[in-house]
Amino acid sequence: MFLLLSSALVLILQVLGVAGQTPINCAGAPAPSYAMTVAAGWQSTPVLGRLRSPRGITADSRGNLLVLQRGLGVTGHQVDANGCVVGTSKTIVADTRLNHAIDVVGNKLFASTPDIAYSWDYNPETMTATNMKTLVTGMSNPGHNTRTIHVSRKYPDYISLSVGSDSNIDVPSFRAEVGRSQIRVFDMRGLPANGAGYNSSYGKVFGFGLRNDVGIAEDRGGTIWSVENSLDNAYRNANGVRRDIHNNNPAEKVYKLGNPTSPNTSLFGGYPYCFTVWEQADFTDKAMQPGDWFVQDTTGQYTDAWCEANSVKPVALLPPHTAPLDMKFGVRQDDANLYVGLHGSWNRTPPQGYKVVIIPGRYSASGEWSPTVGLAATKASFTDLLTNRNENQCTGGCFRPVGLVFSADGNNLYVASDTSGEVFLLKAPPPVIPITTLPNTSPTPTATLPISTTTNSPGQPTQSIWGQCGGTGYSGPTACAAGSSCKAVNNFYSQCQPA
Repeated sequence: MFLLLSSALVLILQVLGVAGQTPINCAGAPAPSYAMTVAAGWQSTPVLGRLRSPRGITADSRGNLLVLQRGLGVTGHQVDANGCVVGTSKTIVADTRLNHAIDVVGNKLFASTPDIAYSWDYNPETMTATNMKTLVTGMSNPGHNTRTIHVSRKYPDYISLSVGSDSNIDVPSFRAEVGRSQIRVFDMRGLPANGAGYNSSYGKVFGFGLRNDVGIAEDRGGTIWSVENSLDNAYRNANGVRRDIHNNNPAEKVYKLGNPTSPNTSLFGGYPYCFTVWEQADFTDKAMQPGDWFVQDTTGQYTDAWCEANSVKPVALLPPHTAPLDMKFGVRQDDANLYVGLHGSWNRTPPQGYKVVIIPGRYSASGEWSPTVGLAATKASFTDLLTNRNENQCTGGCFRPVGLVFSADGNNLYVASDTSGEVFLLKAPPPVIPITTLPNTSPTPTATLPISTTTNSPGQPTQSIWGQCGGTGYSGPTACAAGSSCKAVNNFYSQCQPA
């Protein structure tokens, strides 16, 4: 006789604490600036405090945290086996012009000003950066000046750069050649020595009509995704009546961009004319559903129907005016979620955002992500991970997430908050492992639940899928996550690729 215990029951036991983790104990960690609530089964603690407006955050091949602090530059922070920051932090790049974007792939560090993207040769053992090189220029505009850099893990020669709109409604950006409200991708192998212009032929349009897509992420199949900050002060002019609908429309949204080596240069996200319904009750002139397209002025050249025919729909919705600034896919094999940091926005009463949320998803056989539900249903599918206790007070100051990064094993998620000057460590619950049949050796069925939080031997760090696992000068983890193996890309770079 055998006993089968479902993974759902294991999850319930984990949440109740039967299979819970030891609470985080980081010696010398600062107290949180604001009262926070974390999802059941997770633990959280600040690990850094009193930083200078921390924005982008990433981790190098040795697990060190790298933080871009506005008005300072890039700083490095050593992390111990528990995920806590230890030792003395150091300045890696002292440059007050750097304002948001940061990435590290192998022995290369990337960061940008509002106008120029740079790379450095980077040594993760000493946390030092040398030989600054100009990659892309000409990105400055008078509106949104936050640039995002993403270097593909599957195709590490390709760098994606986001440039937002120059105003709330940037009409000229309707044309892709203007170079705003879009993401472009560059093959770094062919860039000129003094850098390439953002609008030059070196940059291929990866998606345009994207008002301000600050967050960029890559799934396990190498597909690139972005998340958009949509319109402020929205209205609907129909049947001679102009209605203010800004409080609950339009939705923020997640887009699938595709493969950076062969970008769809005609991918149009709708902006500056087409927007996405969040609250259908605000539309009285016609029946609407969440995820439908709408225009502000129905009497103009561009209509709801035109948007439907010419714009690429997003794959997931988020609440209006929540200002998503970063997103990351779960790293652990059992984690198919998408994590999004919502910075919060001024254009709503009461305010909303100011938290990290989880969008549930699944992976195809090729590693491409998709939500677990259809577009309209994503409105209710996300859950809160880390939130302020009282969101209504956030206009006066609170935790406001910006950058996110996972540790290589996926157990630790780090979140930067710029207004409070903090970096939080969030520890995920142990993996939900389906329990196979267990022998019943007594008249009354009993069983001991085997709980495992890792598949590695003690002291053996694991690199995530598409992470670096070898190459000239590399000194980080060489073991790959389950389902992947270390394969050479070139003489200088090997990465964990799906088996």
